[in-house]
Amino acid sequence: MRLRFVWKLGRIAGIEIGIHPSWIIIYALVVVSAISFTPLVAPELGHRSTIALGLIGALVLFASVVAHEFGHALVARRLGIPIGGITLFLFGGVATIRSEPGTPADELKVALAGPAVSVALTVIFVALWYACALAGWLWPATLCAYLAFANAALAAFNLLPAFPSDGGRVLRALLWRWQGSQAKATVWASWVSLGVASLLVGGGVYITLVMRVARGAWWIVIGIFLAQAALGLGRQARIDLALERMHVADCMLRKLIPVPANTPVASFIGELAGTPGAGYPVVDQGALVGLADVRHTSGVPVALWSHTPMSSVMCPIAKAPALDGTVTARDALTQLHESGLEGLPVYEGGELVGIVTRESIFRRLHDGRALGRPA
Repeated sequence: MRLRFVWKLGRIAGIEIGIHPSWIIIYALVVVSAISFTPLVAPELGHRSTIALGLIGALVLFASVVAHEFGHALVARRLGIPIGGITLFLFGGVATIRSEPGTPADELKVALAGPAVSVALTVIFVALWYACALAGWLWPATLCAYLAFANAALAAFNLLPAFPSDGGRVLRALLWRWQGSQAKATVWASWVSLGVASLLVGGGVYITLVMRVARGAWWIVIGIFLAQAALGLGRQARIDLALERMHVADCMLRKLIPVPANTPVASFIGELAGTPGAGYPVVDQGALVGLADVRHTSGVPVALWSHTPMSSVMCPIAKAPALDGTVTARDALTQLHESGLEGLPVYEGGELVGIVTRESIFRRLHDGRALGRPA
């Protein structure tokens, strides 16, 4: 999830903390919630004490939310998963994890880390509540009671099986382990998420219109947010599943036009490049030495095209990970991304039989979907 216009607060343990302007809205709502909670536990507290408890309690609660997100971020970092910052926004907080966990076990560990922190904070605040009550400190006892309740609610809500909550990721990890496919697990998890979101919206409508409690509107807002996330997740998951079912042999460029290593860039662009569905292996005395692509020539001034050989702008074959036709298109895309290359060679029996690129993968995917066939 990407949020713009974030106010940066600083770094803790190398992780940047920020606040989105929408956080002000949820902070105000939490303050009202804390003020409403206080008379239930300590009706004898005065008006000013109650307001002070609401203001301070909301701030401490959001510090707890940051701790919750730190749970995710630190476990992800320990597992070698790149992480970004932590941002507080309208729906609480989010830790930016820059890539998906590689295994169901890693997904499960990262997802459960946040609720585990919230449960630990609940236990701590319950203990402080009890200690303050024994000492007769009414205001601190009430504050700790609210924070214990709020952290328990935070842990419970985050364990709902709906993306992007932690429970949705736990569900996906379990389905992933069972199905053996992350994409297939994500499709199923998105449907469950949509069901949970629909229940929240329906419950919110009932609370607002039948019970006439304004707080139900918040359920509706959260349900709509989760529904949008589930729909977006489902669309992406179906594409991932199609890529997972498609193999490199189905989408590679089979028409190979050899380019002699000493071919000038001008000749390559003017005479060879641009052939539909073609790949360009660079050869030197019959040996494969690299892969050529028009984009490799972008840094060469036009005036030097006739003097620059393709061997100086090609991707050396030694730097290109070798694939075979049985590799999935999804794995090929991952290797293209990680290598930063425009194309990868595909071998069969030690012989180059094709070149796979992002364009060839998505062209095949698009053609298959347009014709109504599974890619």
